[in-house]
Amino acid sequence: MRGGADADVSGVGKSEIEYPPNFTLKEQSMPKDNRDFFKTKKIWSEVKDELLGCYLVPYFNKILSMGNPVLYVDCFAGKGKFDDGKGGSPLTALQSLDKSMAVYRGRFPMPSVFMKFIELNYAADLISNLPEHSKERCEVISGKFEDNIMPLLQRSISQYHQLNVFLYVDPYGVKVLNAKLFDSVATAFRTAELLINLNSFGFIREACRVKKISFRERESEVFSDLEEYDSSTMESLQDLDNIAGGSYWQEIIDKYGRGEIDCYDAEKEFSRLYKERLRKNYTYVLDMPIRLKPGQHPKYRMVHATNHPDGCILMADNIAKRTDRLVIEIQSGGQMSLLQQTAENEIISEEILMEKMEELLENTPSFTRLNQLLANFYNQYGVLCDLSRLSSGRSGSILKTLEKSGYIDVQRQPAYTEKGTATTFWQEQHRKTISLRKRR
Repeated sequence: MRGGADADVSGVGKSEIEYPPNFTLKEQSMPKDNRDFFKTKKIWSEVKDELLGCYLVPYFNKILSMGNPVLYVDCFAGKGKFDDGKGGSPLTALQSLDKSMAVYRGRFPMPSVFMKFIELNYAADLISNLPEHSKERCEVISGKFEDNIMPLLQRSISQYHQLNVFLYVDPYGVKVLNAKLFDSVATAFRTAELLINLNSFGFIREACRVKKISFRERESEVFSDLEEYDSSTMESLQDLDNIAGGSYWQEIIDKYGRGEIDCYDAEKEFSRLYKERLRKNYTYVLDMPIRLKPGQHPKYRMVHATNHPDGCILMADNIAKRTDRLVIEIQSGGQMSLLQQTAENEIISEEILMEKMEELLENTPSFTRLNQLLANFYNQYGVLCDLSRLSSGRSGSILKTLEKSGYIDVQRQPAYTEKGTATTFWQEQHRKTISLRKRR
């Protein structure tokens, strides 16, 4: 299989991709516990692919409209299809691209789109499961992620000018994650986005083992239902530093060893600092905690990193909606709940949202674009709710309430409708902008 049509070659990227230290690993294979992973698609996998697909459609829409080439890489692509007939992440991405291309086809010359799928164990299955009409723009790379990702990125940045890159990183376990690689991607390409499946509990377990700290909780309770858990081991503190992007995790594990926190607190603190580390090169970093059983602590984190506020808002809204589905399907056994909660098992009231928005506005002294403010809210406080509760709902949203009470000043462009009445819209889009600040 080959990639898509050549794009105009008119320059190189912003910088070179550098190989991270100790990036080549001894082994990457399917863990024993995951031999039946592709037999049936679990609710968690469905939600994960929904999150990816709902984001990629508007992502491709925006990138294609800019006329620049796109490189999409599914770093652990799998079979492409589950044995029960349900599609996997490669088909999700291709379907999303089809929807976007249908919108823009004929409106202007279509930029090149390169869909790369790296897969070690099931490359042949993946090739056979790809739709025939998509194969011209697809390349299935058979082999290890760590052997192929750097040559792929180096080749791409040397050939294509103004290249936009999206990496979907969904491995078994954490050992192939490397912070330096993600740093290089952020600085080398025109735009770069990441969606990472962070097996945060797997990291905590390995960190305890390497530091020779006894894991107090029953491993069967914490890890038995981790359907994507890689039981392979790390060998050194440096291996873990490479994954985390520093040694900050060691103090967390030491606190756990002293009995000051439990493993769930350790996982939450590690995830928080992991996001902070990503923010050295990506302005906006969000995560979606995933729990697999009712009343359970989160076991996975889907981490999204971008430098664009619109991308942050879009992903936050998608995370909130996918979280609602998980809460209903897993936590509530298919029953709607009167109380809205996050995947962290937190009840988020309107009072809490109002308090945090007012706090943010206190620290926003000048007029600020709405999308910038919303992105800052999600980046600072996490995905506490969907967008409708903050601004875009028909009535009673937080910002609408603050405008009505006189707490904020709002400037809209255009300020008036064609009939001469004042505009009241609360969503930014083409030729519609909103700026706001706390009233002085």
